[in-house]
Amino acid sequence: MKKLRRKPTYGAAIRLARIASELFSKPYGWSFEAIENSLEISGRTLARYVSVLRSDLVDSRGSPLVEVVGTGAARKLRLASSMKAQEPSSYQVALLYFSMTVLKFLEGTVLEEGVEGLWEKLYQNLTLTQQTRLSDLQRKFYAVLYAPKDYAAFSDQLDIILRALLDQSRLKVDYAGLTGEGNVHDFDPYSLIAYRGGLYLLGHSHRTNAIIYLAIERIRSVNFIRQDDGKPARFIYPRGFDPAVHTQGTFGIVEGPETRVELKIHNEQTVAYVRSRTIHRTQRFTRRRGSTIMTMDIRGTTELANWIMSMGAWIEVLKPLSLRSDIAKRHAEAARLYRAG
Repeated sequence: MKKLRRKPTYGAAIRLARIASELFSKPYGWSFEAIENSLEISGRTLARYVSVLRSDLVDSRGSPLVEVVGTGAARKLRLASSMKAQEPSSYQVALLYFSMTVLKFLEGTVLEEGVEGLWEKLYQNLTLTQQTRLSDLQRKFYAVLYAPKDYAAFSDQLDIILRALLDQSRLKVDYAGLTGEGNVHDFDPYSLIAYRGGLYLLGHSHRTNAIIYLAIERIRSVNFIRQDDGKPARFIYPRGFDPAVHTQGTFGIVEGPETRVELKIHNEQTVAYVRSRTIHRTQRFTRRRGSTIMTMDIRGTTELANWIMSMGAWIEVLKPLSLRSDIAKRHAEAARLYRAG
């Protein structure tokens, strides 16, 4: 009778994926001993993983994409001869560098250190011709960020958060509100989200029994919740969770009730500016009596109100009346300030 293979777990799948991905950066192979130490697994478990990789990770001809070389303690796992990683082109490296410029607001954090380390490792492996061609990248690619937040003082918190995200560890988070008040949350971190030059941690708060956002700069302290044996407490990552679905329909990341919004745009320059951007995925434009009407169906108007205020006199709220009244009140207060001056 054929012996049944042990049913794979989520953790095993992640470790198998890590092994496979690491091989692309290790053209000469990854020793069995190093794999066991890195993944904290036994030799028997690694043997099972290697068997799965060789039997299931195959090309269109059914040939294994990985191979074992060496014997005994010198055994290594590496990409098969037909699967050697190709040398990155100068074009690909330049695109990576430009992507890195968008993350400049992470200066002084472990995130910047990790990206910089990856870049240095990649750059050192380029040919001299490629390095010469890429010598002026810092002047050829540049990003101007809008009001980015400074996370240099939050490197330690980010380090803990990153490890908790990877290992699915539950956190104890002391979180401050906008005006200094705050609460302590037992928190399951699901996603680290970059939004408008800021970082937000999305996950399940056991205090509120809901999925919430935490702004990284408002986290006063964060630590692993530990079990009686001293090991970090783990949580099961929800199978159906998707941050894209969770934010779908919101204007930004602040949620609220679903609302049909109708805006009147008062000049053609503003129409051209707004139409060239995806302000919201449901935006629609129609011409009406010499003006343009923009409609959206959004969940929450808090951030939308701030955006409308930034457009000054060129955008008028028609619906809902509650939002129109809010914007009118803000403009009146601003006008009062200038009259007083």
